[in-house]
Amino acid sequence: ASVAAATTASLGSLTVRGGDRYIPNVLFGGPALCVGCVSLSDRSNASSEEGIAYFYSRKGAAIEENDERASVYMTIGTSIPYPDLVAWDDFGQLCAVSYGSRVAVYLSMESKFVLLGSVRIVWSGCFDAELPLISLKFIHGVLYCSTKSSVHVIFLGNIEDEDAVCELDLYTIATDDIPLGGMDNPDLSSPVPVITALAKPHILAYHSGGLLVSTTCGMRLLPLSHPIIRIGTLLAANLIDRARKWILAFPKAEHDNLAHFLIRRGHVDLAISDLNGLSLETYIDLCMQYEYSDELEHLINAHGSRIIREICDWGRSETNSGYSGYLAIGLYMLGIGKIECAKKLVNQGAESNVRELLVDAMKLATFVSAVDKPEGNALLQKVTHAIEYNENGQLALVNVVN
Repeated sequence: ASVAAATTASLGSLTVRGGDRYIPNVLFGGPALCVGCVSLSDRSNASSEEGIAYFYSRKGAAIEENDERASVYMTIGTSIPYPDLVAWDDFGQLCAVSYGSRVAVYLSMESKFVLLGSVRIVWSGCFDAELPLISLKFIHGVLYCSTKSSVHVIFLGNIEDEDAVCELDLYTIATDDIPLGGMDNPDLSSPVPVITALAKPHILAYHSGGLLVSTTCGMRLLPLSHPIIRIGTLLAANLIDRARKWILAFPKAEHDNLAHFLIRRGHVDLAISDLNGLSLETYIDLCMQYEYSDELEHLINAHGSRIIREICDWGRSETNSGYSGYLAIGLYMLGIGKIECAKKLVNQGAESNVRELLVDAMKLATFVSAVDKPEGNALLQKVTHAIEYNENGQLALVNVVN
Protein backbone atom coordinates (compact mmCIF):
# COMPACT_ATOMS: atom_id res chain seq x y z
CA ALA A 1 0.00 0.00 0.00
CA SER A 2 1.21 3.45 -0.81
CA VAL A 3 1.73 6.07 1.88
CA ALA A 4 0.90 9.68 1.26
CA ALA A 5 3.80 12.07 1.40
CA ALA A 6 4.11 14.09 4.56
CA THR A 7 3.17 17.72 4.34
CA THR A 8 4.27 20.63 6.47
CA ALA A 9 2.28 23.55 7.78
CA SER A 10 3.70 26.77 9.14
CA LEU A 11 2.60 27.56 12.70
CA GLY A 12 4.35 30.90 12.88
CA SER A 13 7.66 32.01 14.34
CA LEU A 14 8.75 32.32 17.96
CA THR A 15 10.79 35.32 19.04
CA VAL A 16 13.27 34.34 21.73
CA ARG A 17 14.13 36.44 24.73
CA GLY A 18 17.36 38.39 24.84
CA GLY A 19 16.72 40.52 21.78
CA ASP A 20 19.44 40.61 19.17
CA ARG A 21 22.11 39.68 21.71
CA TYR A 22 21.35 35.97 21.34
CA ILE A 23 20.33 33.78 18.42
CA PRO A 24 18.61 30.33 18.62
CA ASN A 25 21.11 27.53 18.20
CA VAL A 26 19.40 24.31 19.36
CA LEU A 27 15.84 23.21 20.13
CA PHE A 28 14.97 20.55 22.71
CA GLY A 29 11.43 19.23 22.29
CA GLY A 30 9.00 18.11 24.94
CA PRO A 31 5.91 19.39 26.78
CA ALA A 32 7.76 22.70 27.00
CA LEU A 33 10.22 23.83 24.35
CA CYS A 34 13.75 24.50 25.49
CA VAL A 35 15.54 26.88 23.12
CA GLY A 36 19.30 27.13 23.50
CA CYS A 37 20.75 30.42 22.34
CA VAL A 38 24.31 31.56 21.82
CA SER A 39 25.76 34.98 22.41
CA LEU A 40 26.60 37.31 19.54
CA SER A 41 29.11 39.35 21.52
CA ASP A 42 31.60 38.05 18.99
CA ARG A 43 29.56 37.73 15.81
CA SER A 44 32.29 35.82 14.04
CA ASN A 45 32.25 33.05 16.64
CA ALA A 46 29.04 32.18 18.53
CA SER A 47 30.16 29.95 21.40
CA SER A 48 27.80 27.73 23.37
CA GLU A 49 29.96 28.31 26.45
CA GLU A 50 28.42 31.77 26.66
CA GLY A 51 24.97 30.47 25.76
CA ILE A 52 21.71 30.63 27.62
CA ALA A 53 18.42 28.73 27.33
CA TYR A 54 14.76 29.60 27.81
CA PHE A 55 11.67 27.44 28.26
CA TYR A 56 8.48 28.15 26.34
CA SER A 57 5.09 26.58 27.04
CA ARG A 58 1.62 26.99 25.60
CA LYS A 59 -0.93 29.01 27.54
CA GLY A 60 -3.58 27.09 29.45
CA ALA A 61 -6.43 27.85 27.04
CA ALA A 62 -4.30 26.89 24.04
CA ILE A 63 -3.55 23.48 25.56
CA GLU A 64 -7.26 22.82 26.08
CA GLU A 65 -8.02 23.86 22.50
CA ASN A 66 -5.04 21.91 21.13
CA ASP A 67 -3.70 25.11 19.60
CA GLU A 68 -0.11 24.63 18.37
CA ARG A 69 0.53 28.08 16.88
CA ALA A 70 3.75 29.81 17.86
CA SER A 71 1.84 32.87 19.05
CA VAL A 72 0.32 30.95 22.00
CA TYR A 73 3.71 30.11 23.51
CA MET A 74 5.06 32.10 26.45
CA THR A 75 8.23 31.89 28.51
CA ILE A 76 8.10 30.03 31.82
CA GLY A 77 10.57 30.19 34.63
CA THR A 78 13.88 31.94 34.47
CA SER A 79 16.73 31.47 32.02
CA ILE A 80 19.19 28.62 32.53
CA PRO A 81 22.71 28.00 31.24
CA TYR A 82 23.03 26.36 27.83
CA PRO A 83 22.25 22.63 28.47
CA ASP A 84 23.85 19.53 27.01
CA LEU A 85 20.78 17.29 27.36
CA VAL A 86 17.11 17.81 28.24
CA ALA A 87 14.64 15.05 29.18
CA TRP A 88 10.99 15.09 30.30
CA ASP A 89 8.90 12.55 32.17
CA ASP A 90 5.75 11.01 30.68
CA PHE A 91 3.44 13.55 32.34
CA GLY A 92 5.35 16.66 31.34
CA GLN A 93 5.93 17.69 34.96
CA LEU A 94 9.54 16.72 35.56
CA CYS A 95 12.37 18.07 33.44
CA ALA A 96 16.00 16.97 33.76
CA VAL A 97 18.81 19.09 32.34
CA SER A 98 22.46 18.09 32.21
CA TYR A 99 25.60 20.21 32.21
CA GLY A 100 28.66 18.05 31.81
CA SER A 101 28.45 15.60 34.71
CA ARG A 102 25.79 17.51 36.68
CA VAL A 103 22.04 16.90 36.43
CA ALA A 104 19.45 19.45 37.52
CA VAL A 105 15.81 18.44 37.94
CA TYR A 106 12.96 20.94 37.56
CA LEU A 107 9.24 20.77 38.30
CA SER A 108 7.00 22.37 35.67
CA MET A 109 3.42 23.17 36.70
CA GLU A 110 1.27 25.71 34.85
CA SER A 111 3.34 28.92 34.86
CA LYS A 112 5.86 27.69 37.46
CA PHE A 113 9.25 26.20 36.71
CA VAL A 114 11.00 25.29 39.95
CA LEU A 115 14.41 23.74 40.58
CA LEU A 116 13.95 20.61 42.73
CA GLY A 117 17.61 19.76 43.11
CA SER A 118 20.82 18.80 41.37
CA VAL A 119 23.41 16.07 41.66
CA ARG A 120 26.86 15.51 40.20
CA ILE A 121 27.47 12.13 38.54
CA VAL A 122 30.78 10.82 39.81
CA TRP A 123 31.78 7.17 39.77
CA SER A 124 34.15 6.55 42.67
CA GLY A 125 36.02 3.86 40.81
CA CYS A 126 39.69 4.08 40.11
CA PHE A 127 40.20 7.82 40.12
CA ASP A 128 36.80 9.36 41.03
CA ALA A 129 36.13 9.94 37.34
CA GLU A 130 33.86 12.81 36.35
CA LEU A 131 32.57 12.32 32.81
CA PRO A 132 29.94 14.21 30.80
CA LEU A 133 26.56 12.56 30.36
CA ILE A 134 25.58 11.14 26.99
CA SER A 135 22.06 9.87 27.78
CA LEU A 136 19.25 11.04 30.06
CA LYS A 137 15.78 9.51 30.40
CA PHE A 138 12.81 9.31 32.79
CA ILE A 139 11.14 5.91 33.13
CA HIS A 140 8.04 5.79 35.35
CA GLY A 141 9.21 8.60 37.60
CA VAL A 142 12.83 7.42 37.90
CA LEU A 143 15.65 9.28 36.18
CA TYR A 144 18.36 7.22 34.48
CA CYS A 145 21.53 8.64 32.98
CA SER A 146 24.78 7.39 31.53
CA THR A 147 28.32 8.42 30.73
CA LYS A 148 30.43 6.72 28.08
CA SER A 149 31.30 3.95 30.56
CA SER A 150 28.68 3.86 33.33
CA VAL A 151 24.92 3.84 34.00
CA HIS A 152 23.30 5.56 36.99
CA VAL A 153 19.87 5.91 38.58
CA ILE A 154 18.52 8.98 40.37
CA PHE A 155 15.54 8.64 42.70
CA LEU A 156 13.60 11.82 43.30
CA GLY A 157 12.26 12.96 46.63
CA ASN A 158 8.73 13.92 47.59
CA ILE A 159 7.34 16.27 44.92
CA GLU A 160 3.75 16.18 46.18
CA ASP A 161 4.45 18.37 49.21
CA GLU A 162 5.44 21.87 48.07
CA ASP A 163 6.90 22.65 51.51
CA ALA A 164 9.14 19.57 51.55
CA VAL A 165 12.69 19.52 50.22
CA CYS A 166 13.07 17.19 47.24
CA GLU A 167 16.11 15.06 48.07
CA LEU A 168 17.85 13.15 45.28
CA ASP A 169 19.53 9.77 45.77
CA LEU A 170 22.13 8.64 43.23
CA TYR A 171 23.30 5.05 42.68
CA THR A 172 25.57 3.50 40.07
CA ILE A 173 23.93 0.53 38.33
CA ALA A 174 26.75 -0.61 36.05
CA THR A 175 30.25 0.38 35.01
CA ASP A 176 33.19 -1.00 33.08
CA ASP A 177 35.68 0.27 35.68
CA ILE A 178 36.90 -1.87 38.56
CA PRO A 179 37.78 0.20 41.65
CA LEU A 180 41.19 -0.29 43.20
CA GLY A 181 39.65 -1.26 46.55
CA GLY A 182 37.50 -4.06 45.14
CA MET A 183 33.73 -4.39 45.14
CA ASP A 184 33.00 -5.82 48.60
CA ASN A 185 30.20 -3.88 50.26
CA PRO A 186 28.01 -5.62 52.84
CA ASP A 187 25.79 -2.56 53.29
CA LEU A 188 22.47 -3.33 51.62
CA SER A 189 21.60 0.36 51.58
CA SER A 190 24.41 1.00 49.06
CA PRO A 191 24.02 -1.14 45.92
CA VAL A 192 27.16 -2.51 44.32
CA PRO A 193 27.33 -1.74 40.57
CA VAL A 194 27.55 -4.51 37.99
CA ILE A 195 30.89 -4.76 36.21
CA THR A 196 30.20 -5.21 32.51
CA ALA A 197 31.43 -4.07 29.12
CA LEU A 198 29.84 -0.70 28.36
CA ALA A 199 30.60 1.44 25.34
CA LYS A 200 28.55 4.65 25.15
CA PRO A 201 25.38 3.18 26.70
CA HIS A 202 22.08 4.93 25.95
CA ILE A 203 19.03 4.37 28.15
CA LEU A 204 16.13 2.62 26.40
CA ALA A 205 13.47 1.04 28.65
CA TYR A 206 12.62 -1.54 31.29
CA HIS A 207 12.71 -5.13 30.05
CA SER A 208 12.25 -8.40 31.95
CA GLY A 209 12.89 -6.76 35.30
CA GLY A 210 16.07 -5.02 34.15
CA LEU A 211 17.19 -1.88 32.35
CA LEU A 212 17.79 -2.20 28.63
CA VAL A 213 20.57 -0.02 27.21
CA SER A 214 22.00 0.32 23.73
CA THR A 215 25.80 0.36 23.32
CA THR A 216 28.14 0.44 20.35
CA CYS A 217 28.67 -3.28 20.98
CA GLY A 218 24.97 -4.15 21.05
CA MET A 219 22.18 -4.33 23.59
CA ARG A 220 22.82 -4.86 27.30
CA LEU A 221 20.24 -5.83 29.94
CA LEU A 222 21.36 -4.47 33.30
CA PRO A 223 19.87 -6.07 36.43
CA LEU A 224 17.80 -3.95 38.81
CA SER A 225 17.51 -6.67 41.45
CA HIS A 226 19.09 -4.90 44.42
CA PRO A 227 16.42 -4.34 47.12
CA ILE A 228 17.00 -0.57 47.33
CA ILE A 229 16.75 -0.22 43.54
CA ARG A 230 13.62 -2.39 43.45
CA ILE A 231 11.92 -0.45 46.24
CA GLY A 232 12.81 2.89 44.65
CA THR A 233 11.51 1.97 41.19
CA LEU A 234 8.28 0.45 42.54
CA LEU A 235 7.52 3.45 44.75
CA ALA A 236 8.19 5.84 41.86
CA ALA A 237 5.70 3.88 39.74
CA ASN A 238 3.19 4.04 42.64
CA LEU A 239 3.22 0.24 43.03
CA ILE A 240 3.07 0.46 46.81
CA ASP A 241 1.88 -3.08 47.56
CA ARG A 242 4.68 -4.62 45.51
CA ALA A 243 7.22 -2.32 47.14
CA ARG A 244 6.02 -3.36 50.61
CA LYS A 245 6.94 -6.99 49.88
CA TRP A 246 10.55 -5.90 49.39
CA ILE A 247 10.41 -3.60 52.41
CA LEU A 248 9.14 -6.35 54.70
CA ALA A 249 11.88 -8.71 53.47
CA PHE A 250 14.65 -6.16 54.17
CA PRO A 251 17.05 -7.25 56.97
CA LYS A 252 16.15 -5.62 60.29
CA ALA A 253 19.74 -4.56 60.85
CA GLU A 254 19.35 -2.16 57.89
CA HIS A 255 15.94 -0.76 58.83
CA ASP A 256 17.27 2.59 60.07
CA ASN A 257 19.00 3.23 56.75
CA LEU A 258 15.97 2.04 54.79
CA ALA A 259 13.70 4.33 56.85
CA HIS A 260 15.63 7.41 55.77
CA PHE A 261 15.50 6.25 52.13
CA LEU A 262 11.71 5.84 52.36
CA ILE A 263 11.28 9.22 54.02
CA ARG A 264 13.27 10.94 51.28
CA ARG A 265 10.81 9.35 48.83
CA GLY A 266 7.89 10.82 50.81
CA HIS A 267 6.76 7.55 52.47
CA VAL A 268 7.02 8.21 56.20
CA ASP A 269 3.97 5.99 56.71
CA LEU A 270 5.80 2.93 55.34
CA ALA A 271 8.86 3.63 57.47
CA ILE A 272 6.84 3.78 60.68
CA SER A 273 4.32 1.02 59.98
CA ASP A 274 6.43 -1.61 58.17
CA LEU A 275 9.92 -1.37 59.69
CA ASN A 276 9.77 -3.21 63.00
CA GLY A 277 13.54 -3.30 63.25
CA LEU A 278 13.95 0.45 63.80
CA SER A 279 15.98 1.51 66.79
CA LEU A 280 13.93 3.02 69.60
CA GLU A 281 15.55 6.43 69.13
CA THR A 282 14.88 6.48 65.37
CA TYR A 283 11.25 5.40 65.82
CA ILE A 284 10.49 8.06 68.44
CA ASP A 285 12.33 10.73 66.47
CA LEU A 286 10.27 9.95 63.35
CA CYS A 287 7.00 9.98 65.31
CA MET A 288 7.77 13.39 66.78
CA GLN A 289 9.26 14.92 63.64
CA TYR A 290 6.39 13.85 61.36
CA GLU A 291 3.60 14.14 63.96
CA TYR A 292 2.67 10.48 64.28
CA SER A 293 1.48 11.16 67.81
CA ASP A 294 -0.97 8.24 67.99
CA GLU A 295 1.82 5.76 67.29
CA LEU A 296 4.01 7.42 69.93
CA GLU A 297 1.17 7.36 72.46
CA HIS A 298 0.62 3.66 71.80
CA LEU A 299 4.33 3.00 72.37
CA ILE A 300 4.27 4.82 75.70
CA ASN A 301 1.09 3.13 76.89
CA ALA A 302 2.25 -0.35 75.88
CA HIS A 303 5.96 -0.24 76.66
CA GLY A 304 6.59 3.00 78.58
CA SER A 305 7.70 1.37 81.84
CA ARG A 306 10.34 -0.62 79.94
CA ILE A 307 11.71 2.10 77.65
CA ILE A 308 11.78 5.16 79.91
CA ARG A 309 15.03 4.02 81.54
CA GLU A 310 16.71 4.15 78.13
CA ILE A 311 15.20 7.43 76.94
CA CYS A 312 16.03 9.03 80.27
CA ASP A 313 19.70 9.22 79.23
CA TRP A 314 19.11 10.75 75.78
CA GLY A 315 20.38 14.31 75.54
CA ARG A 316 21.57 14.43 79.12
CA SER A 317 25.09 15.60 79.89
CA GLU A 318 27.06 17.03 82.76
CA THR A 319 26.63 20.56 81.43
CA ASN A 320 22.95 20.06 80.58
CA SER A 321 21.75 18.22 83.66
CA GLY A 322 18.01 17.80 83.93
CA TYR A 323 17.08 17.74 80.22
CA SER A 324 16.50 14.33 78.69
CA GLY A 325 14.60 12.47 76.02
CA TYR A 326 12.00 11.50 78.61
CA LEU A 327 11.25 15.10 79.49
CA ALA A 328 11.28 16.20 75.82
CA ILE A 329 8.74 13.51 74.90
CA GLY A 330 6.53 14.40 77.85
CA LEU A 331 6.52 18.09 76.97
CA TYR A 332 5.85 17.27 73.32
CA MET A 333 2.81 15.16 74.17
CA LEU A 334 1.59 17.84 76.54
CA GLY A 335 2.05 20.49 73.87
CA ILE A 336 -0.11 18.66 71.31
CA GLY A 337 -2.93 18.13 73.80
CA LYS A 338 -2.28 14.51 74.79
CA ILE A 339 -2.46 15.26 78.47
CA GLU A 340 -3.33 11.70 79.52
CA CYS A 341 -0.19 10.41 77.83
CA ALA A 342 1.91 12.99 79.68
CA LYS A 343 0.28 11.89 82.96
CA LYS A 344 1.12 8.28 82.06
CA LEU A 345 4.77 9.25 81.67
CA VAL A 346 4.77 10.95 85.08
CA ASN A 347 3.32 7.84 86.70
CA GLN A 348 5.88 5.62 84.98
CA GLY A 349 8.68 7.92 86.08
CA ALA A 350 7.42 7.98 89.68
CA GLU A 351 7.42 4.17 89.76
CA SER A 352 10.89 3.81 88.22
CA ASN A 353 12.89 4.36 91.41
CA VAL A 354 15.58 5.98 89.21
CA ARG A 355 17.03 9.24 90.53
CA GLU A 356 17.19 11.08 87.19
CA LEU A 357 13.71 9.93 86.18
CA LEU A 358 12.22 11.08 89.47
CA VAL A 359 13.64 14.56 88.90
CA ASP A 360 12.26 14.64 85.36
CA ALA A 361 8.90 13.29 86.50
CA MET A 362 8.70 16.11 89.06
CA LYS A 363 9.34 18.71 86.36
CA LEU A 364 6.83 17.14 83.98
CA ALA A 365 4.21 16.95 86.74
CA THR A 366 4.69 20.67 87.30
CA PHE A 367 3.78 21.36 83.67
CA VAL A 368 0.81 18.99 83.89
CA SER A 369 -0.52 20.93 86.89
CA ALA A 370 -0.55 24.08 84.74
CA VAL A 371 -3.22 22.55 82.47
CA ASP A 372 -4.92 20.23 84.97
CA LYS A 373 -4.26 21.54 88.47
CA PRO A 374 -6.04 18.85 90.54
CA GLU A 375 -4.52 15.93 88.63
CA GLY A 376 -1.18 17.67 88.38
CA ASN A 377 -0.99 18.29 92.12
CA ALA A 378 -1.87 14.64 92.77
CA LEU A 379 1.00 13.57 90.50
CA LEU A 380 3.34 15.97 92.28
CA GLN A 381 2.42 14.36 95.57
CA LYS A 382 3.05 10.91 94.14
CA VAL A 383 6.48 11.86 92.81
CA THR A 384 7.35 13.64 96.07
CA HIS A 385 6.41 10.52 98.02
CA ALA A 386 8.62 8.41 95.72
CA ILE A 387 11.51 10.83 96.21
CA GLU A 388 11.24 10.72 100.02
CA TYR A 389 11.56 6.94 100.02
CA ASN A 390 14.10 6.69 97.24
CA GLU A 391 17.38 5.15 98.39
CA ASN A 392 19.58 6.54 95.61
CA GLY A 393 20.88 9.50 97.62
CA GLN A 394 20.06 13.18 97.46
CA LEU A 395 18.06 14.54 94.57
CA ALA A 396 18.29 17.88 92.81
CA LEU A 397 15.76 20.39 94.16
CA VAL A 398 12.83 21.31 91.96
CA ASN A 399 10.76 24.44 92.39
CA VAL A 400 7.08 23.54 92.43
CA VAL A 401 4.48 26.29 91.98
CA ASN A 402 1.12 25.34 93.48
